[in-house]
Amino acid sequence: MEKVQMYINEKPKSYTIYIDHDIIDKIVDGICEKRYGNRYIIITDSNVGNIYGQKLLKMLQNKKQNVELLEFPAGEANKNNATKQYLDEALISHKLDRKSCIIALGGGVVGDLAGFVAATYMRGISFIQIPTTVIAQVDSSIGGKTAIDMPQGKNLIGAFYQPQAVYIDIKLLDTLDERNFINGIAEIIKYAIIRDPEFFDFLQKNSEAILSRKGAEYERLMLELIRKSCVIKKEVVIKDETESNLRKILNYGHTIGHGVEMMSNYDLLHGEAVAIGMVYEAWFSHKLGYLARMDFDRIVELIKKFKLPCYFEVEDIDRLINIMVMDKKNCDNEIEFVLIEEIGRVKAFEDGRLTRKIERDLIVGMMGELEE
Repeated sequence: MEKVQMYINEKPKSYTIYIDHDIIDKIVDGICEKRYGNRYIIITDSNVGNIYGQKLLKMLQNKKQNVELLEFPAGEANKNNATKQYLDEALISHKLDRKSCIIALGGGVVGDLAGFVAATYMRGISFIQIPTTVIAQVDSSIGGKTAIDMPQGKNLIGAFYQPQAVYIDIKLLDTLDERNFINGIAEIIKYAIIRDPEFFDFLQKNSEAILSRKGAEYERLMLELIRKSCVIKKEVVIKDETESNLRKILNYGHTIGHGVEMMSNYDLLHGEAVAIGMVYEAWFSHKLGYLARMDFDRIVELIKKFKLPCYFEVEDIDRLINIMVMDKKNCDNEIEFVLIEEIGRVKAFEDGRLTRKIERDLIVGMMGELEE
């Protein structure tokens, strides 16, 4: 297995990301050998439960582990306080203690919720991540962000809480439909745009093979995509765990992305919304004089190459602005954006900040120009 070491300030927060193909047996062996807890509870959703939840439960039980399975309805709309309360009460009813460990088995919603439950149950218990979607394997399972959504915005209530380990099995992606597979590619494109121009070229060159989802070449490419994404995120997180400045660059595309995701009533998947956000925020970068038109066009071309959306019809701009104001990067009710200077590099400003505040009227005007 490939290993990416996540060393974060204090030793107890450091952990290993394990990456390989078809390693579910090794994951079970690793859980038994590492003894992350005296008892385990698998938290998953209604999509993953029938596919992998029961299988993992039986495999751990066959290894004489004390383990239970909890399931909640799938979907971003259920990443809320009601679901968290249900999970909290279930842990209490199962009499889990501070030496117990949660296994988050699923996509980003599962990881965010299970991680937040782990962060708050008895003031914090261990948890590990076994992500089953592209978006979770390359992004949400890594770095310790846990949260639930509120009606006013995404991820407004949460904690920075690192897992004990992340186990990434690329074989688990085989059960994703095409839309959910492509959804996760948006976050991979994001890493290339903000941090690595060679990675951007790699994605352009290999898009057809990646989208084929079959054969040894596909498996090799996915291992490389996921490894590279994990390394980029690791390099950012270890320098700024709690998002004081540098880690904000990982939110490129997310300021507008979270807004349109909520405005679609979550009909847009997260990666689809981020893809739209990346186009708009690259456009802002161009209009403000930072990004060359050629680079903007290349960003749009790559997003389209992976069959991701580039546009969202905003019927209520005031609502979008209000959602964006609640974004966690902001302060003083002003909207901050990560802007691009060239492919592979974000714009750094004179005061060292990696975001820029943009006034409401300017946002509205630039969005209108792109829509034209």
